[in-house]
Amino acid sequence: MKGKEEGFTLVETLVALFLLAIGLLGVAPLFVLGTRGVASSADMGTVAARATERLEVLRATGFASLPAGGSLTTNVAGYYDAGRPDVTVRWTVANNATPATLKTIVVRAVATRRVMGLQKEITVSTRRGQ
Repeated sequence: MKGKEEGFTLVETLVALFLLAIGLLGVAPLFVLGTRGVASSADMGTVAARATERLEVLRATGFASLPAGGSLTTNVAGYYDAGRPDVTVRWTVANNATPATLKTIVVRAVATRRVMGLQKEITVSTRRGQ
């Protein structure tokens, strides 16, 4: 008696490949979503870094060299930085009435692109003493 040959038939192999392809097509959108999530997180990190960087520059500036003014929503000369195309940074400096030796600095950074969800932005503030 001759031994029976073992293995998969061509039909079984094609069915297995078809099922594998269906599974991969089902998972593919997760890769796209994951990539967009990573890009969105990168944008938020960039926005936070730019806002913090500007806040530190303003904190290091001499008290008398910080004139009051600026806007968080529009570009006011001397109170915004669009030096990098991915983030726009705007800030305000306000003189506090009491005590007069304090100034409030608010910095807002906004990403210029929207990858996923809402536009990425951050607002940070500090008080600067004389």
